[in-house]
Amino acid sequence: MWKGPLAVWLVLLPLLAVSAGTAFLLLGHFNAAVNLAIAAIMVCMLAAFLMNLRWSSALVRIFAASGLLWLVFMFVLIFTDYLSRK
Repeated sequence: MWKGPLAVWLVLLPLLAVSAGTAFLLLGHFNAAVNLAIAAIMVCMLAAFLMNLRWSSALVRIFAASGLLWLVFMFVLIFTDYLSRK
């Protein structure tokens, strides 16, 4: 019962350490890209295993994907508004 969440937790901890470690490296603009990639991996792990989307029905997966699509849409609108202002 606890093997799955424990394995996910043991994978998330090194990813957290790498993400925190890159904050102290001088990577310039590449730092944001690395941290966003690490965050995307962490979110995929959480969604697939802890939210049980890996074993859920297609309808639940569609609703999860539509929620993610809506979140991306909102971020695009926020960033276009932010970038259009002087």
